[in-house]
Amino acid sequence: MSFNLANKTKEEMDKIYVDKEAAGVAFKERYYQPVIAEQVAASQPPHLQDYFFERLKVHRAYSKTLGRIAPPQEERK
Repeated sequence: MSFNLANKTKEEMDKIYVDKEAAGVAFKERYYQPVIAEQVAASQPPHLQDYFFERLKVHRAYSKTLGRIAPPQEERK
């Protein structure tokens, strides 16, 4: 198994990019940044949108094990 991204097929690279987008959504949710998962999913290739939501579930679950940072000051009041 090669970890060289240059050797990956287009389909594999598309999945990697979709997974990165899902990780980005989970990251933004964890750090209280505005993000709408459905909008991000809509920007993905149609045949990979289900894959996006599968990966988002995985990243959200993992994110729960890491905890969250304190919300911004205006939300603490």
